[in-house]
Amino acid sequence: REKGQYLGDNTIIAHAHAYVSGDLRLYRKALLDFALLAERTCPGLMAVAPGHYMQEFADYSLQYPMQLLEYYRQSGDEPFVRDMLPVAERMLAHFAAFRREDGLIAVADKPNLVDWPVNMRDDYDFRLQLPIQDGVHNVLNAFYYGAMRDVCAIRRLLGLPDDPACDLAGFKQSFRRAFLDPSTNRFVDAERSDHASLHANALPLLFGLAEPAEREAIVALIRQKGLSCGVYMAYFVLKALAEAGERGLVYGLIRSERLHSWSTMVKEGATTCFEVWAKRLKWNTSLCHAWASSPIPLFIEEIAGIKPAAPGWSKVAFSPRMPDTLAKVELTFRVKSGTIRFRPAAPASRSRD
Repeated sequence: REKGQYLGDNTIIAHAHAYVSGDLRLYRKALLDFALLAERTCPGLMAVAPGHYMQEFADYSLQYPMQLLEYYRQSGDEPFVRDMLPVAERMLAHFAAFRREDGLIAVADKPNLVDWPVNMRDDYDFRLQLPIQDGVHNVLNAFYYGAMRDVCAIRRLLGLPDDPACDLAGFKQSFRRAFLDPSTNRFVDAERSDHASLHANALPLLFGLAEPAEREAIVALIRQKGLSCGVYMAYFVLKALAEAGERGLVYGLIRSERLHSWSTMVKEGATTCFEVWAKRLKWNTSLCHAWASSPIPLFIEEIAGIKPAAPGWSKVAFSPRMPDTLAKVELTFRVKSGTIRFRPAAPASRSRD
């Protein structure tokens, strides 16, 4: 049914595939495919490449810098990242044309996804179907900020000066003015909305748009809502919790028994990841959809605590946060610099950190 690579799906798929296979060639190919298609179509990027299906999602385009940065961390392939950086910068320039005076973007030339399917948006309070509602909304602008931030990070890693067009401080101020409800310390979905969805809070938490004083309220909201989102957005929710130091909750959501959980797939006979949490939640659910594979990188990086400390795994960061309830785990996976094997001590002898 889906015969091309989806750019947003690739954020999760490529990250997981790097650990499952130890082979980054398909990751590199995907980044190049989207770059080559952009030359012939729109610098703001397509949602699918390669292929005849010219689908577009603004949210997906804005994740290209995130993927390029993760590829650099995994591979250390500096020449390729230097070649692809202008693609990310041209994408940002395309979306800069939709900026208001305060810097926030209202994109009407590409559909805005937020999450998929529609019933996985946690009642997101903004009309996304065409014609898109006037005004600005949270998720798209959070991804725009994340894209600018990641381009700046790549430039620093490559020894390049910051791009003055990426005014992170000014944009953050505008974002918070538009979407933060100071009475609750939570973010709402759009201007003139009072609805605080899971999506509208997880992304600001992940990208640093929330201040430390707001983290407790946002984490409490996520704890209450659980994964009231699709499997795609679950990746960002789990990463946001890890960013906030809530690794116990990350593990708890991975192991959850709620309807919106990987356990539901297992109970329904899954041997591969589904497109949604349960077959009944989408009429044409794909039963082999790797955008649901976020527990793989999240467990390795945030629970086992193994990350590249320098591009290409030339240095390894190790900060495990193993829950006492996990009786036994053994990991073996290949990275650019070799093979990593992990077998923690018995629960009774572990640090409670």
